[in-house]
Formats: sequence, structure tokens, C-alpha cells
Amino acid sequence: MKIIHTADIHLDSKMESNLPTKASSKRKSEILLSFLEMIDYAVNNKVTAVIIAGDLFDTSRISNNTAEAVLGKIKEASGVEFLYLAGNHDNGKNLLSHDVPKNLKFFSNEWTSFSYGNVVISGAELTNDNYMSIYRSLLLDSDKFNIVTMHGGISTSFGEDLINVKELANKGIDYLALGHYHSYSEGEIDKRGKWCYSGCLEGRGFDECGDKGFVVLNIDENGFDKEFIKTSHRDILTVTVDISGLDNAAEILKKVEQSVENINETAMVKVVLAGNIPFNARKDLELIKEVLDRKFFFSKVADKTRIAINSDDFKNDISLKGEFIRLCLESDMAEKERDRVIECGIAALSSMEVL
Repeated sequence: MKIIHTADIHLDSKMESNLPTKASSKRKSEILLSFLEMIDYAVNNKVTAVIIAGDLFDTSRISNNTAEAVLGKIKEASGVEFLYLAGNHDNGKNLLSHDVPKNLKFFSNEWTSFSYGNVVISGAELTNDNYMSIYRSLLLDSDKFNIVTMHGGISTSFGEDLINVKELANKGIDYLALGHYHSYSEGEIDKRGKWCYSGCLEGRGFDECGDKGFVVLNIDENGFDKEFIKTSHRDILTVTVDISGLDNAAEILKKVEQSVENINETAMVKVVLAGNIPFNARKDLELIKEVLDRKFFFSKVADKTRIAINSDDFKNDISLKGEFIRLCLESDMAEKERDRVIECGIAALSSMEVL
């Protein structure tokens, strides 16, 4: 038997805080497409059920176009059951105003179970009223293969958005299908069971880098194994470029271009400049951004460099610049703040534009 575990799709996410309007609109469509393609995978691979462990939608408000696309595709996949657990962003109940297909089932804030032969899938939504008591009411048949689904952060404490893994130990759980975190991760509940976050199908910003996809459980009489299926249409990458010792815009740009030359042009790329550079180094961040924008779907540039200053080099310097640097080095400013003050001061003293 095959079971899909997915979560945190965040359909209808605007993403305009991370991307310009045109790019965010395209990514919005790509996220929906990844979900629809996952359903095609389920049909083509004879999957019994798809567990949606929360946050199918980005908010409780759903556009009619997205709702119709999702529900229509689920209805077409009539041989697959879809088990929907609401997360902290969405609310599955607002789908009830549409024509909900029979193969779409809902969990609630009490334990709800669906049986498929020897496999039982149970789930409950955490609320402010049940986040402490819900564990006590979970009763499972240890002779069955038990999948439990919840949405929240794995923890050893109680909370409306926390899953207390200690309270789930020795309950007879074989696989805990979780949603909330957007990257794949796994761990142990006890000697019998494991917990797993499937991550999201598509990253939406540079805080969601890495492979994205869903988990397929292959269950038989001997237990189960799982496979991660990558779905993302675009890679989202953060590339750190060490420019230590470089002191002019041309050298820095060349180092950046070499660092990203093997990345696919469809990717979203954030370049972080790092390392210790001379106090008079000239960085052209706008030029780097322009070059990256021409190469990739979307790009960002961040400057995390530090100014390399040897105080001995300015000990006997009687220039205004020397006096300024000595004052900065003798101040009680934090290192990061001091570096920025020196950078701006040197730019001003050199009649350069202060950014």
C-alpha cells in the first residue's frame, strides 16, 4: 500500500513581500501546479490515500479559481482518498461552501480515523481548548499499522502550535505525519515509531531553500519504507561568496559570477558577500544585482563582509583619514556598527557616494 504525506503547500500565497508582482504571480501558479502534479503522481502510482498535514492554503480565504482547481482535480482522482487536516494558516471548513468530492475527508479537533485494511490513519487539529488533553484521548490498536497526523512544532512541551512528542510515546504509533516546518526532517518517537515533516512542495523565499517535495510511504506486512519525491519547479539557493582580500568592483563581480556559473537560470538565487576586505575596497552591489537579474528568474544580494583594518597601519598616519579610523578603533562601538561607520566615513572622505 502507498500513502502520500504532504503539508504546507500554502496555495494562494501572495509572496509579494519576497518577490515583485510578476514573479510572485508566476510562483503562485507554480505552487498550484506542483499540488496538481502530486495528485497525478498519486493516481499513476496507485496511491491509496494522500495525507495533507495542514496549511493547504495560505489563509482562511480561498480564491474561487484555486478552490475549483483543487476540488476538480481531487474529484478526478476518485480512486484516491484525500485526508485534510487544517493547520495554523488555513481552515478546511471554508471548502464546504463548494462542491466537495466524496473522496475528500476532513479531520477535526477530536481524533478522527480512517481505515484501509490493516492501516489506520488518525488525526486531530490542535486548538486552544485541546492542546493538553488531546493526547490522553488517543487510543490505537497496537496490532494495526498506525499513522497519526498533526500540525505544529515538535516539542517536549504543551502548546496550541506545539506537538509534545513525549505524550505520543508508547501509543502504538508507527509513523507521525507532521506539518508546520517547511523542510524535510525526521526523528524517533519511541522504539516503534518515527515522526516526519514532509516539508513544502515549493519554497516561497530564501528562508525556504533546499529540496522540496512530498513523502511516499510504502507499507507492507514487514513494515514500511519511505521515499522523498522532489517537486519544486525552481531551486531556491543562497550562495555565500568569500571576497576576502578583493578591493575593486571588477574582481568582486568576477568572483560572484564564478560562484554561480553552474546554477540553472530558472533558479532563485541570493548571493551573500562575505569575508574580510580592505577598508578602501569598492563594492558595486547594484552592478552585481543587475548581472544576476539577467541570469536568473529572481535574485538578491546581501553584504556581510567585514573591513580588515590593522590598527598599526594607521598608528602614525597624520591624515584626516588616519585620525578618523583611530577614533573608530578606539570607540566602544560593536564591531559590525564600527565597520559600517568606517566604510561610510572613508567613502565620504574619498568623495564617494555614501549608500
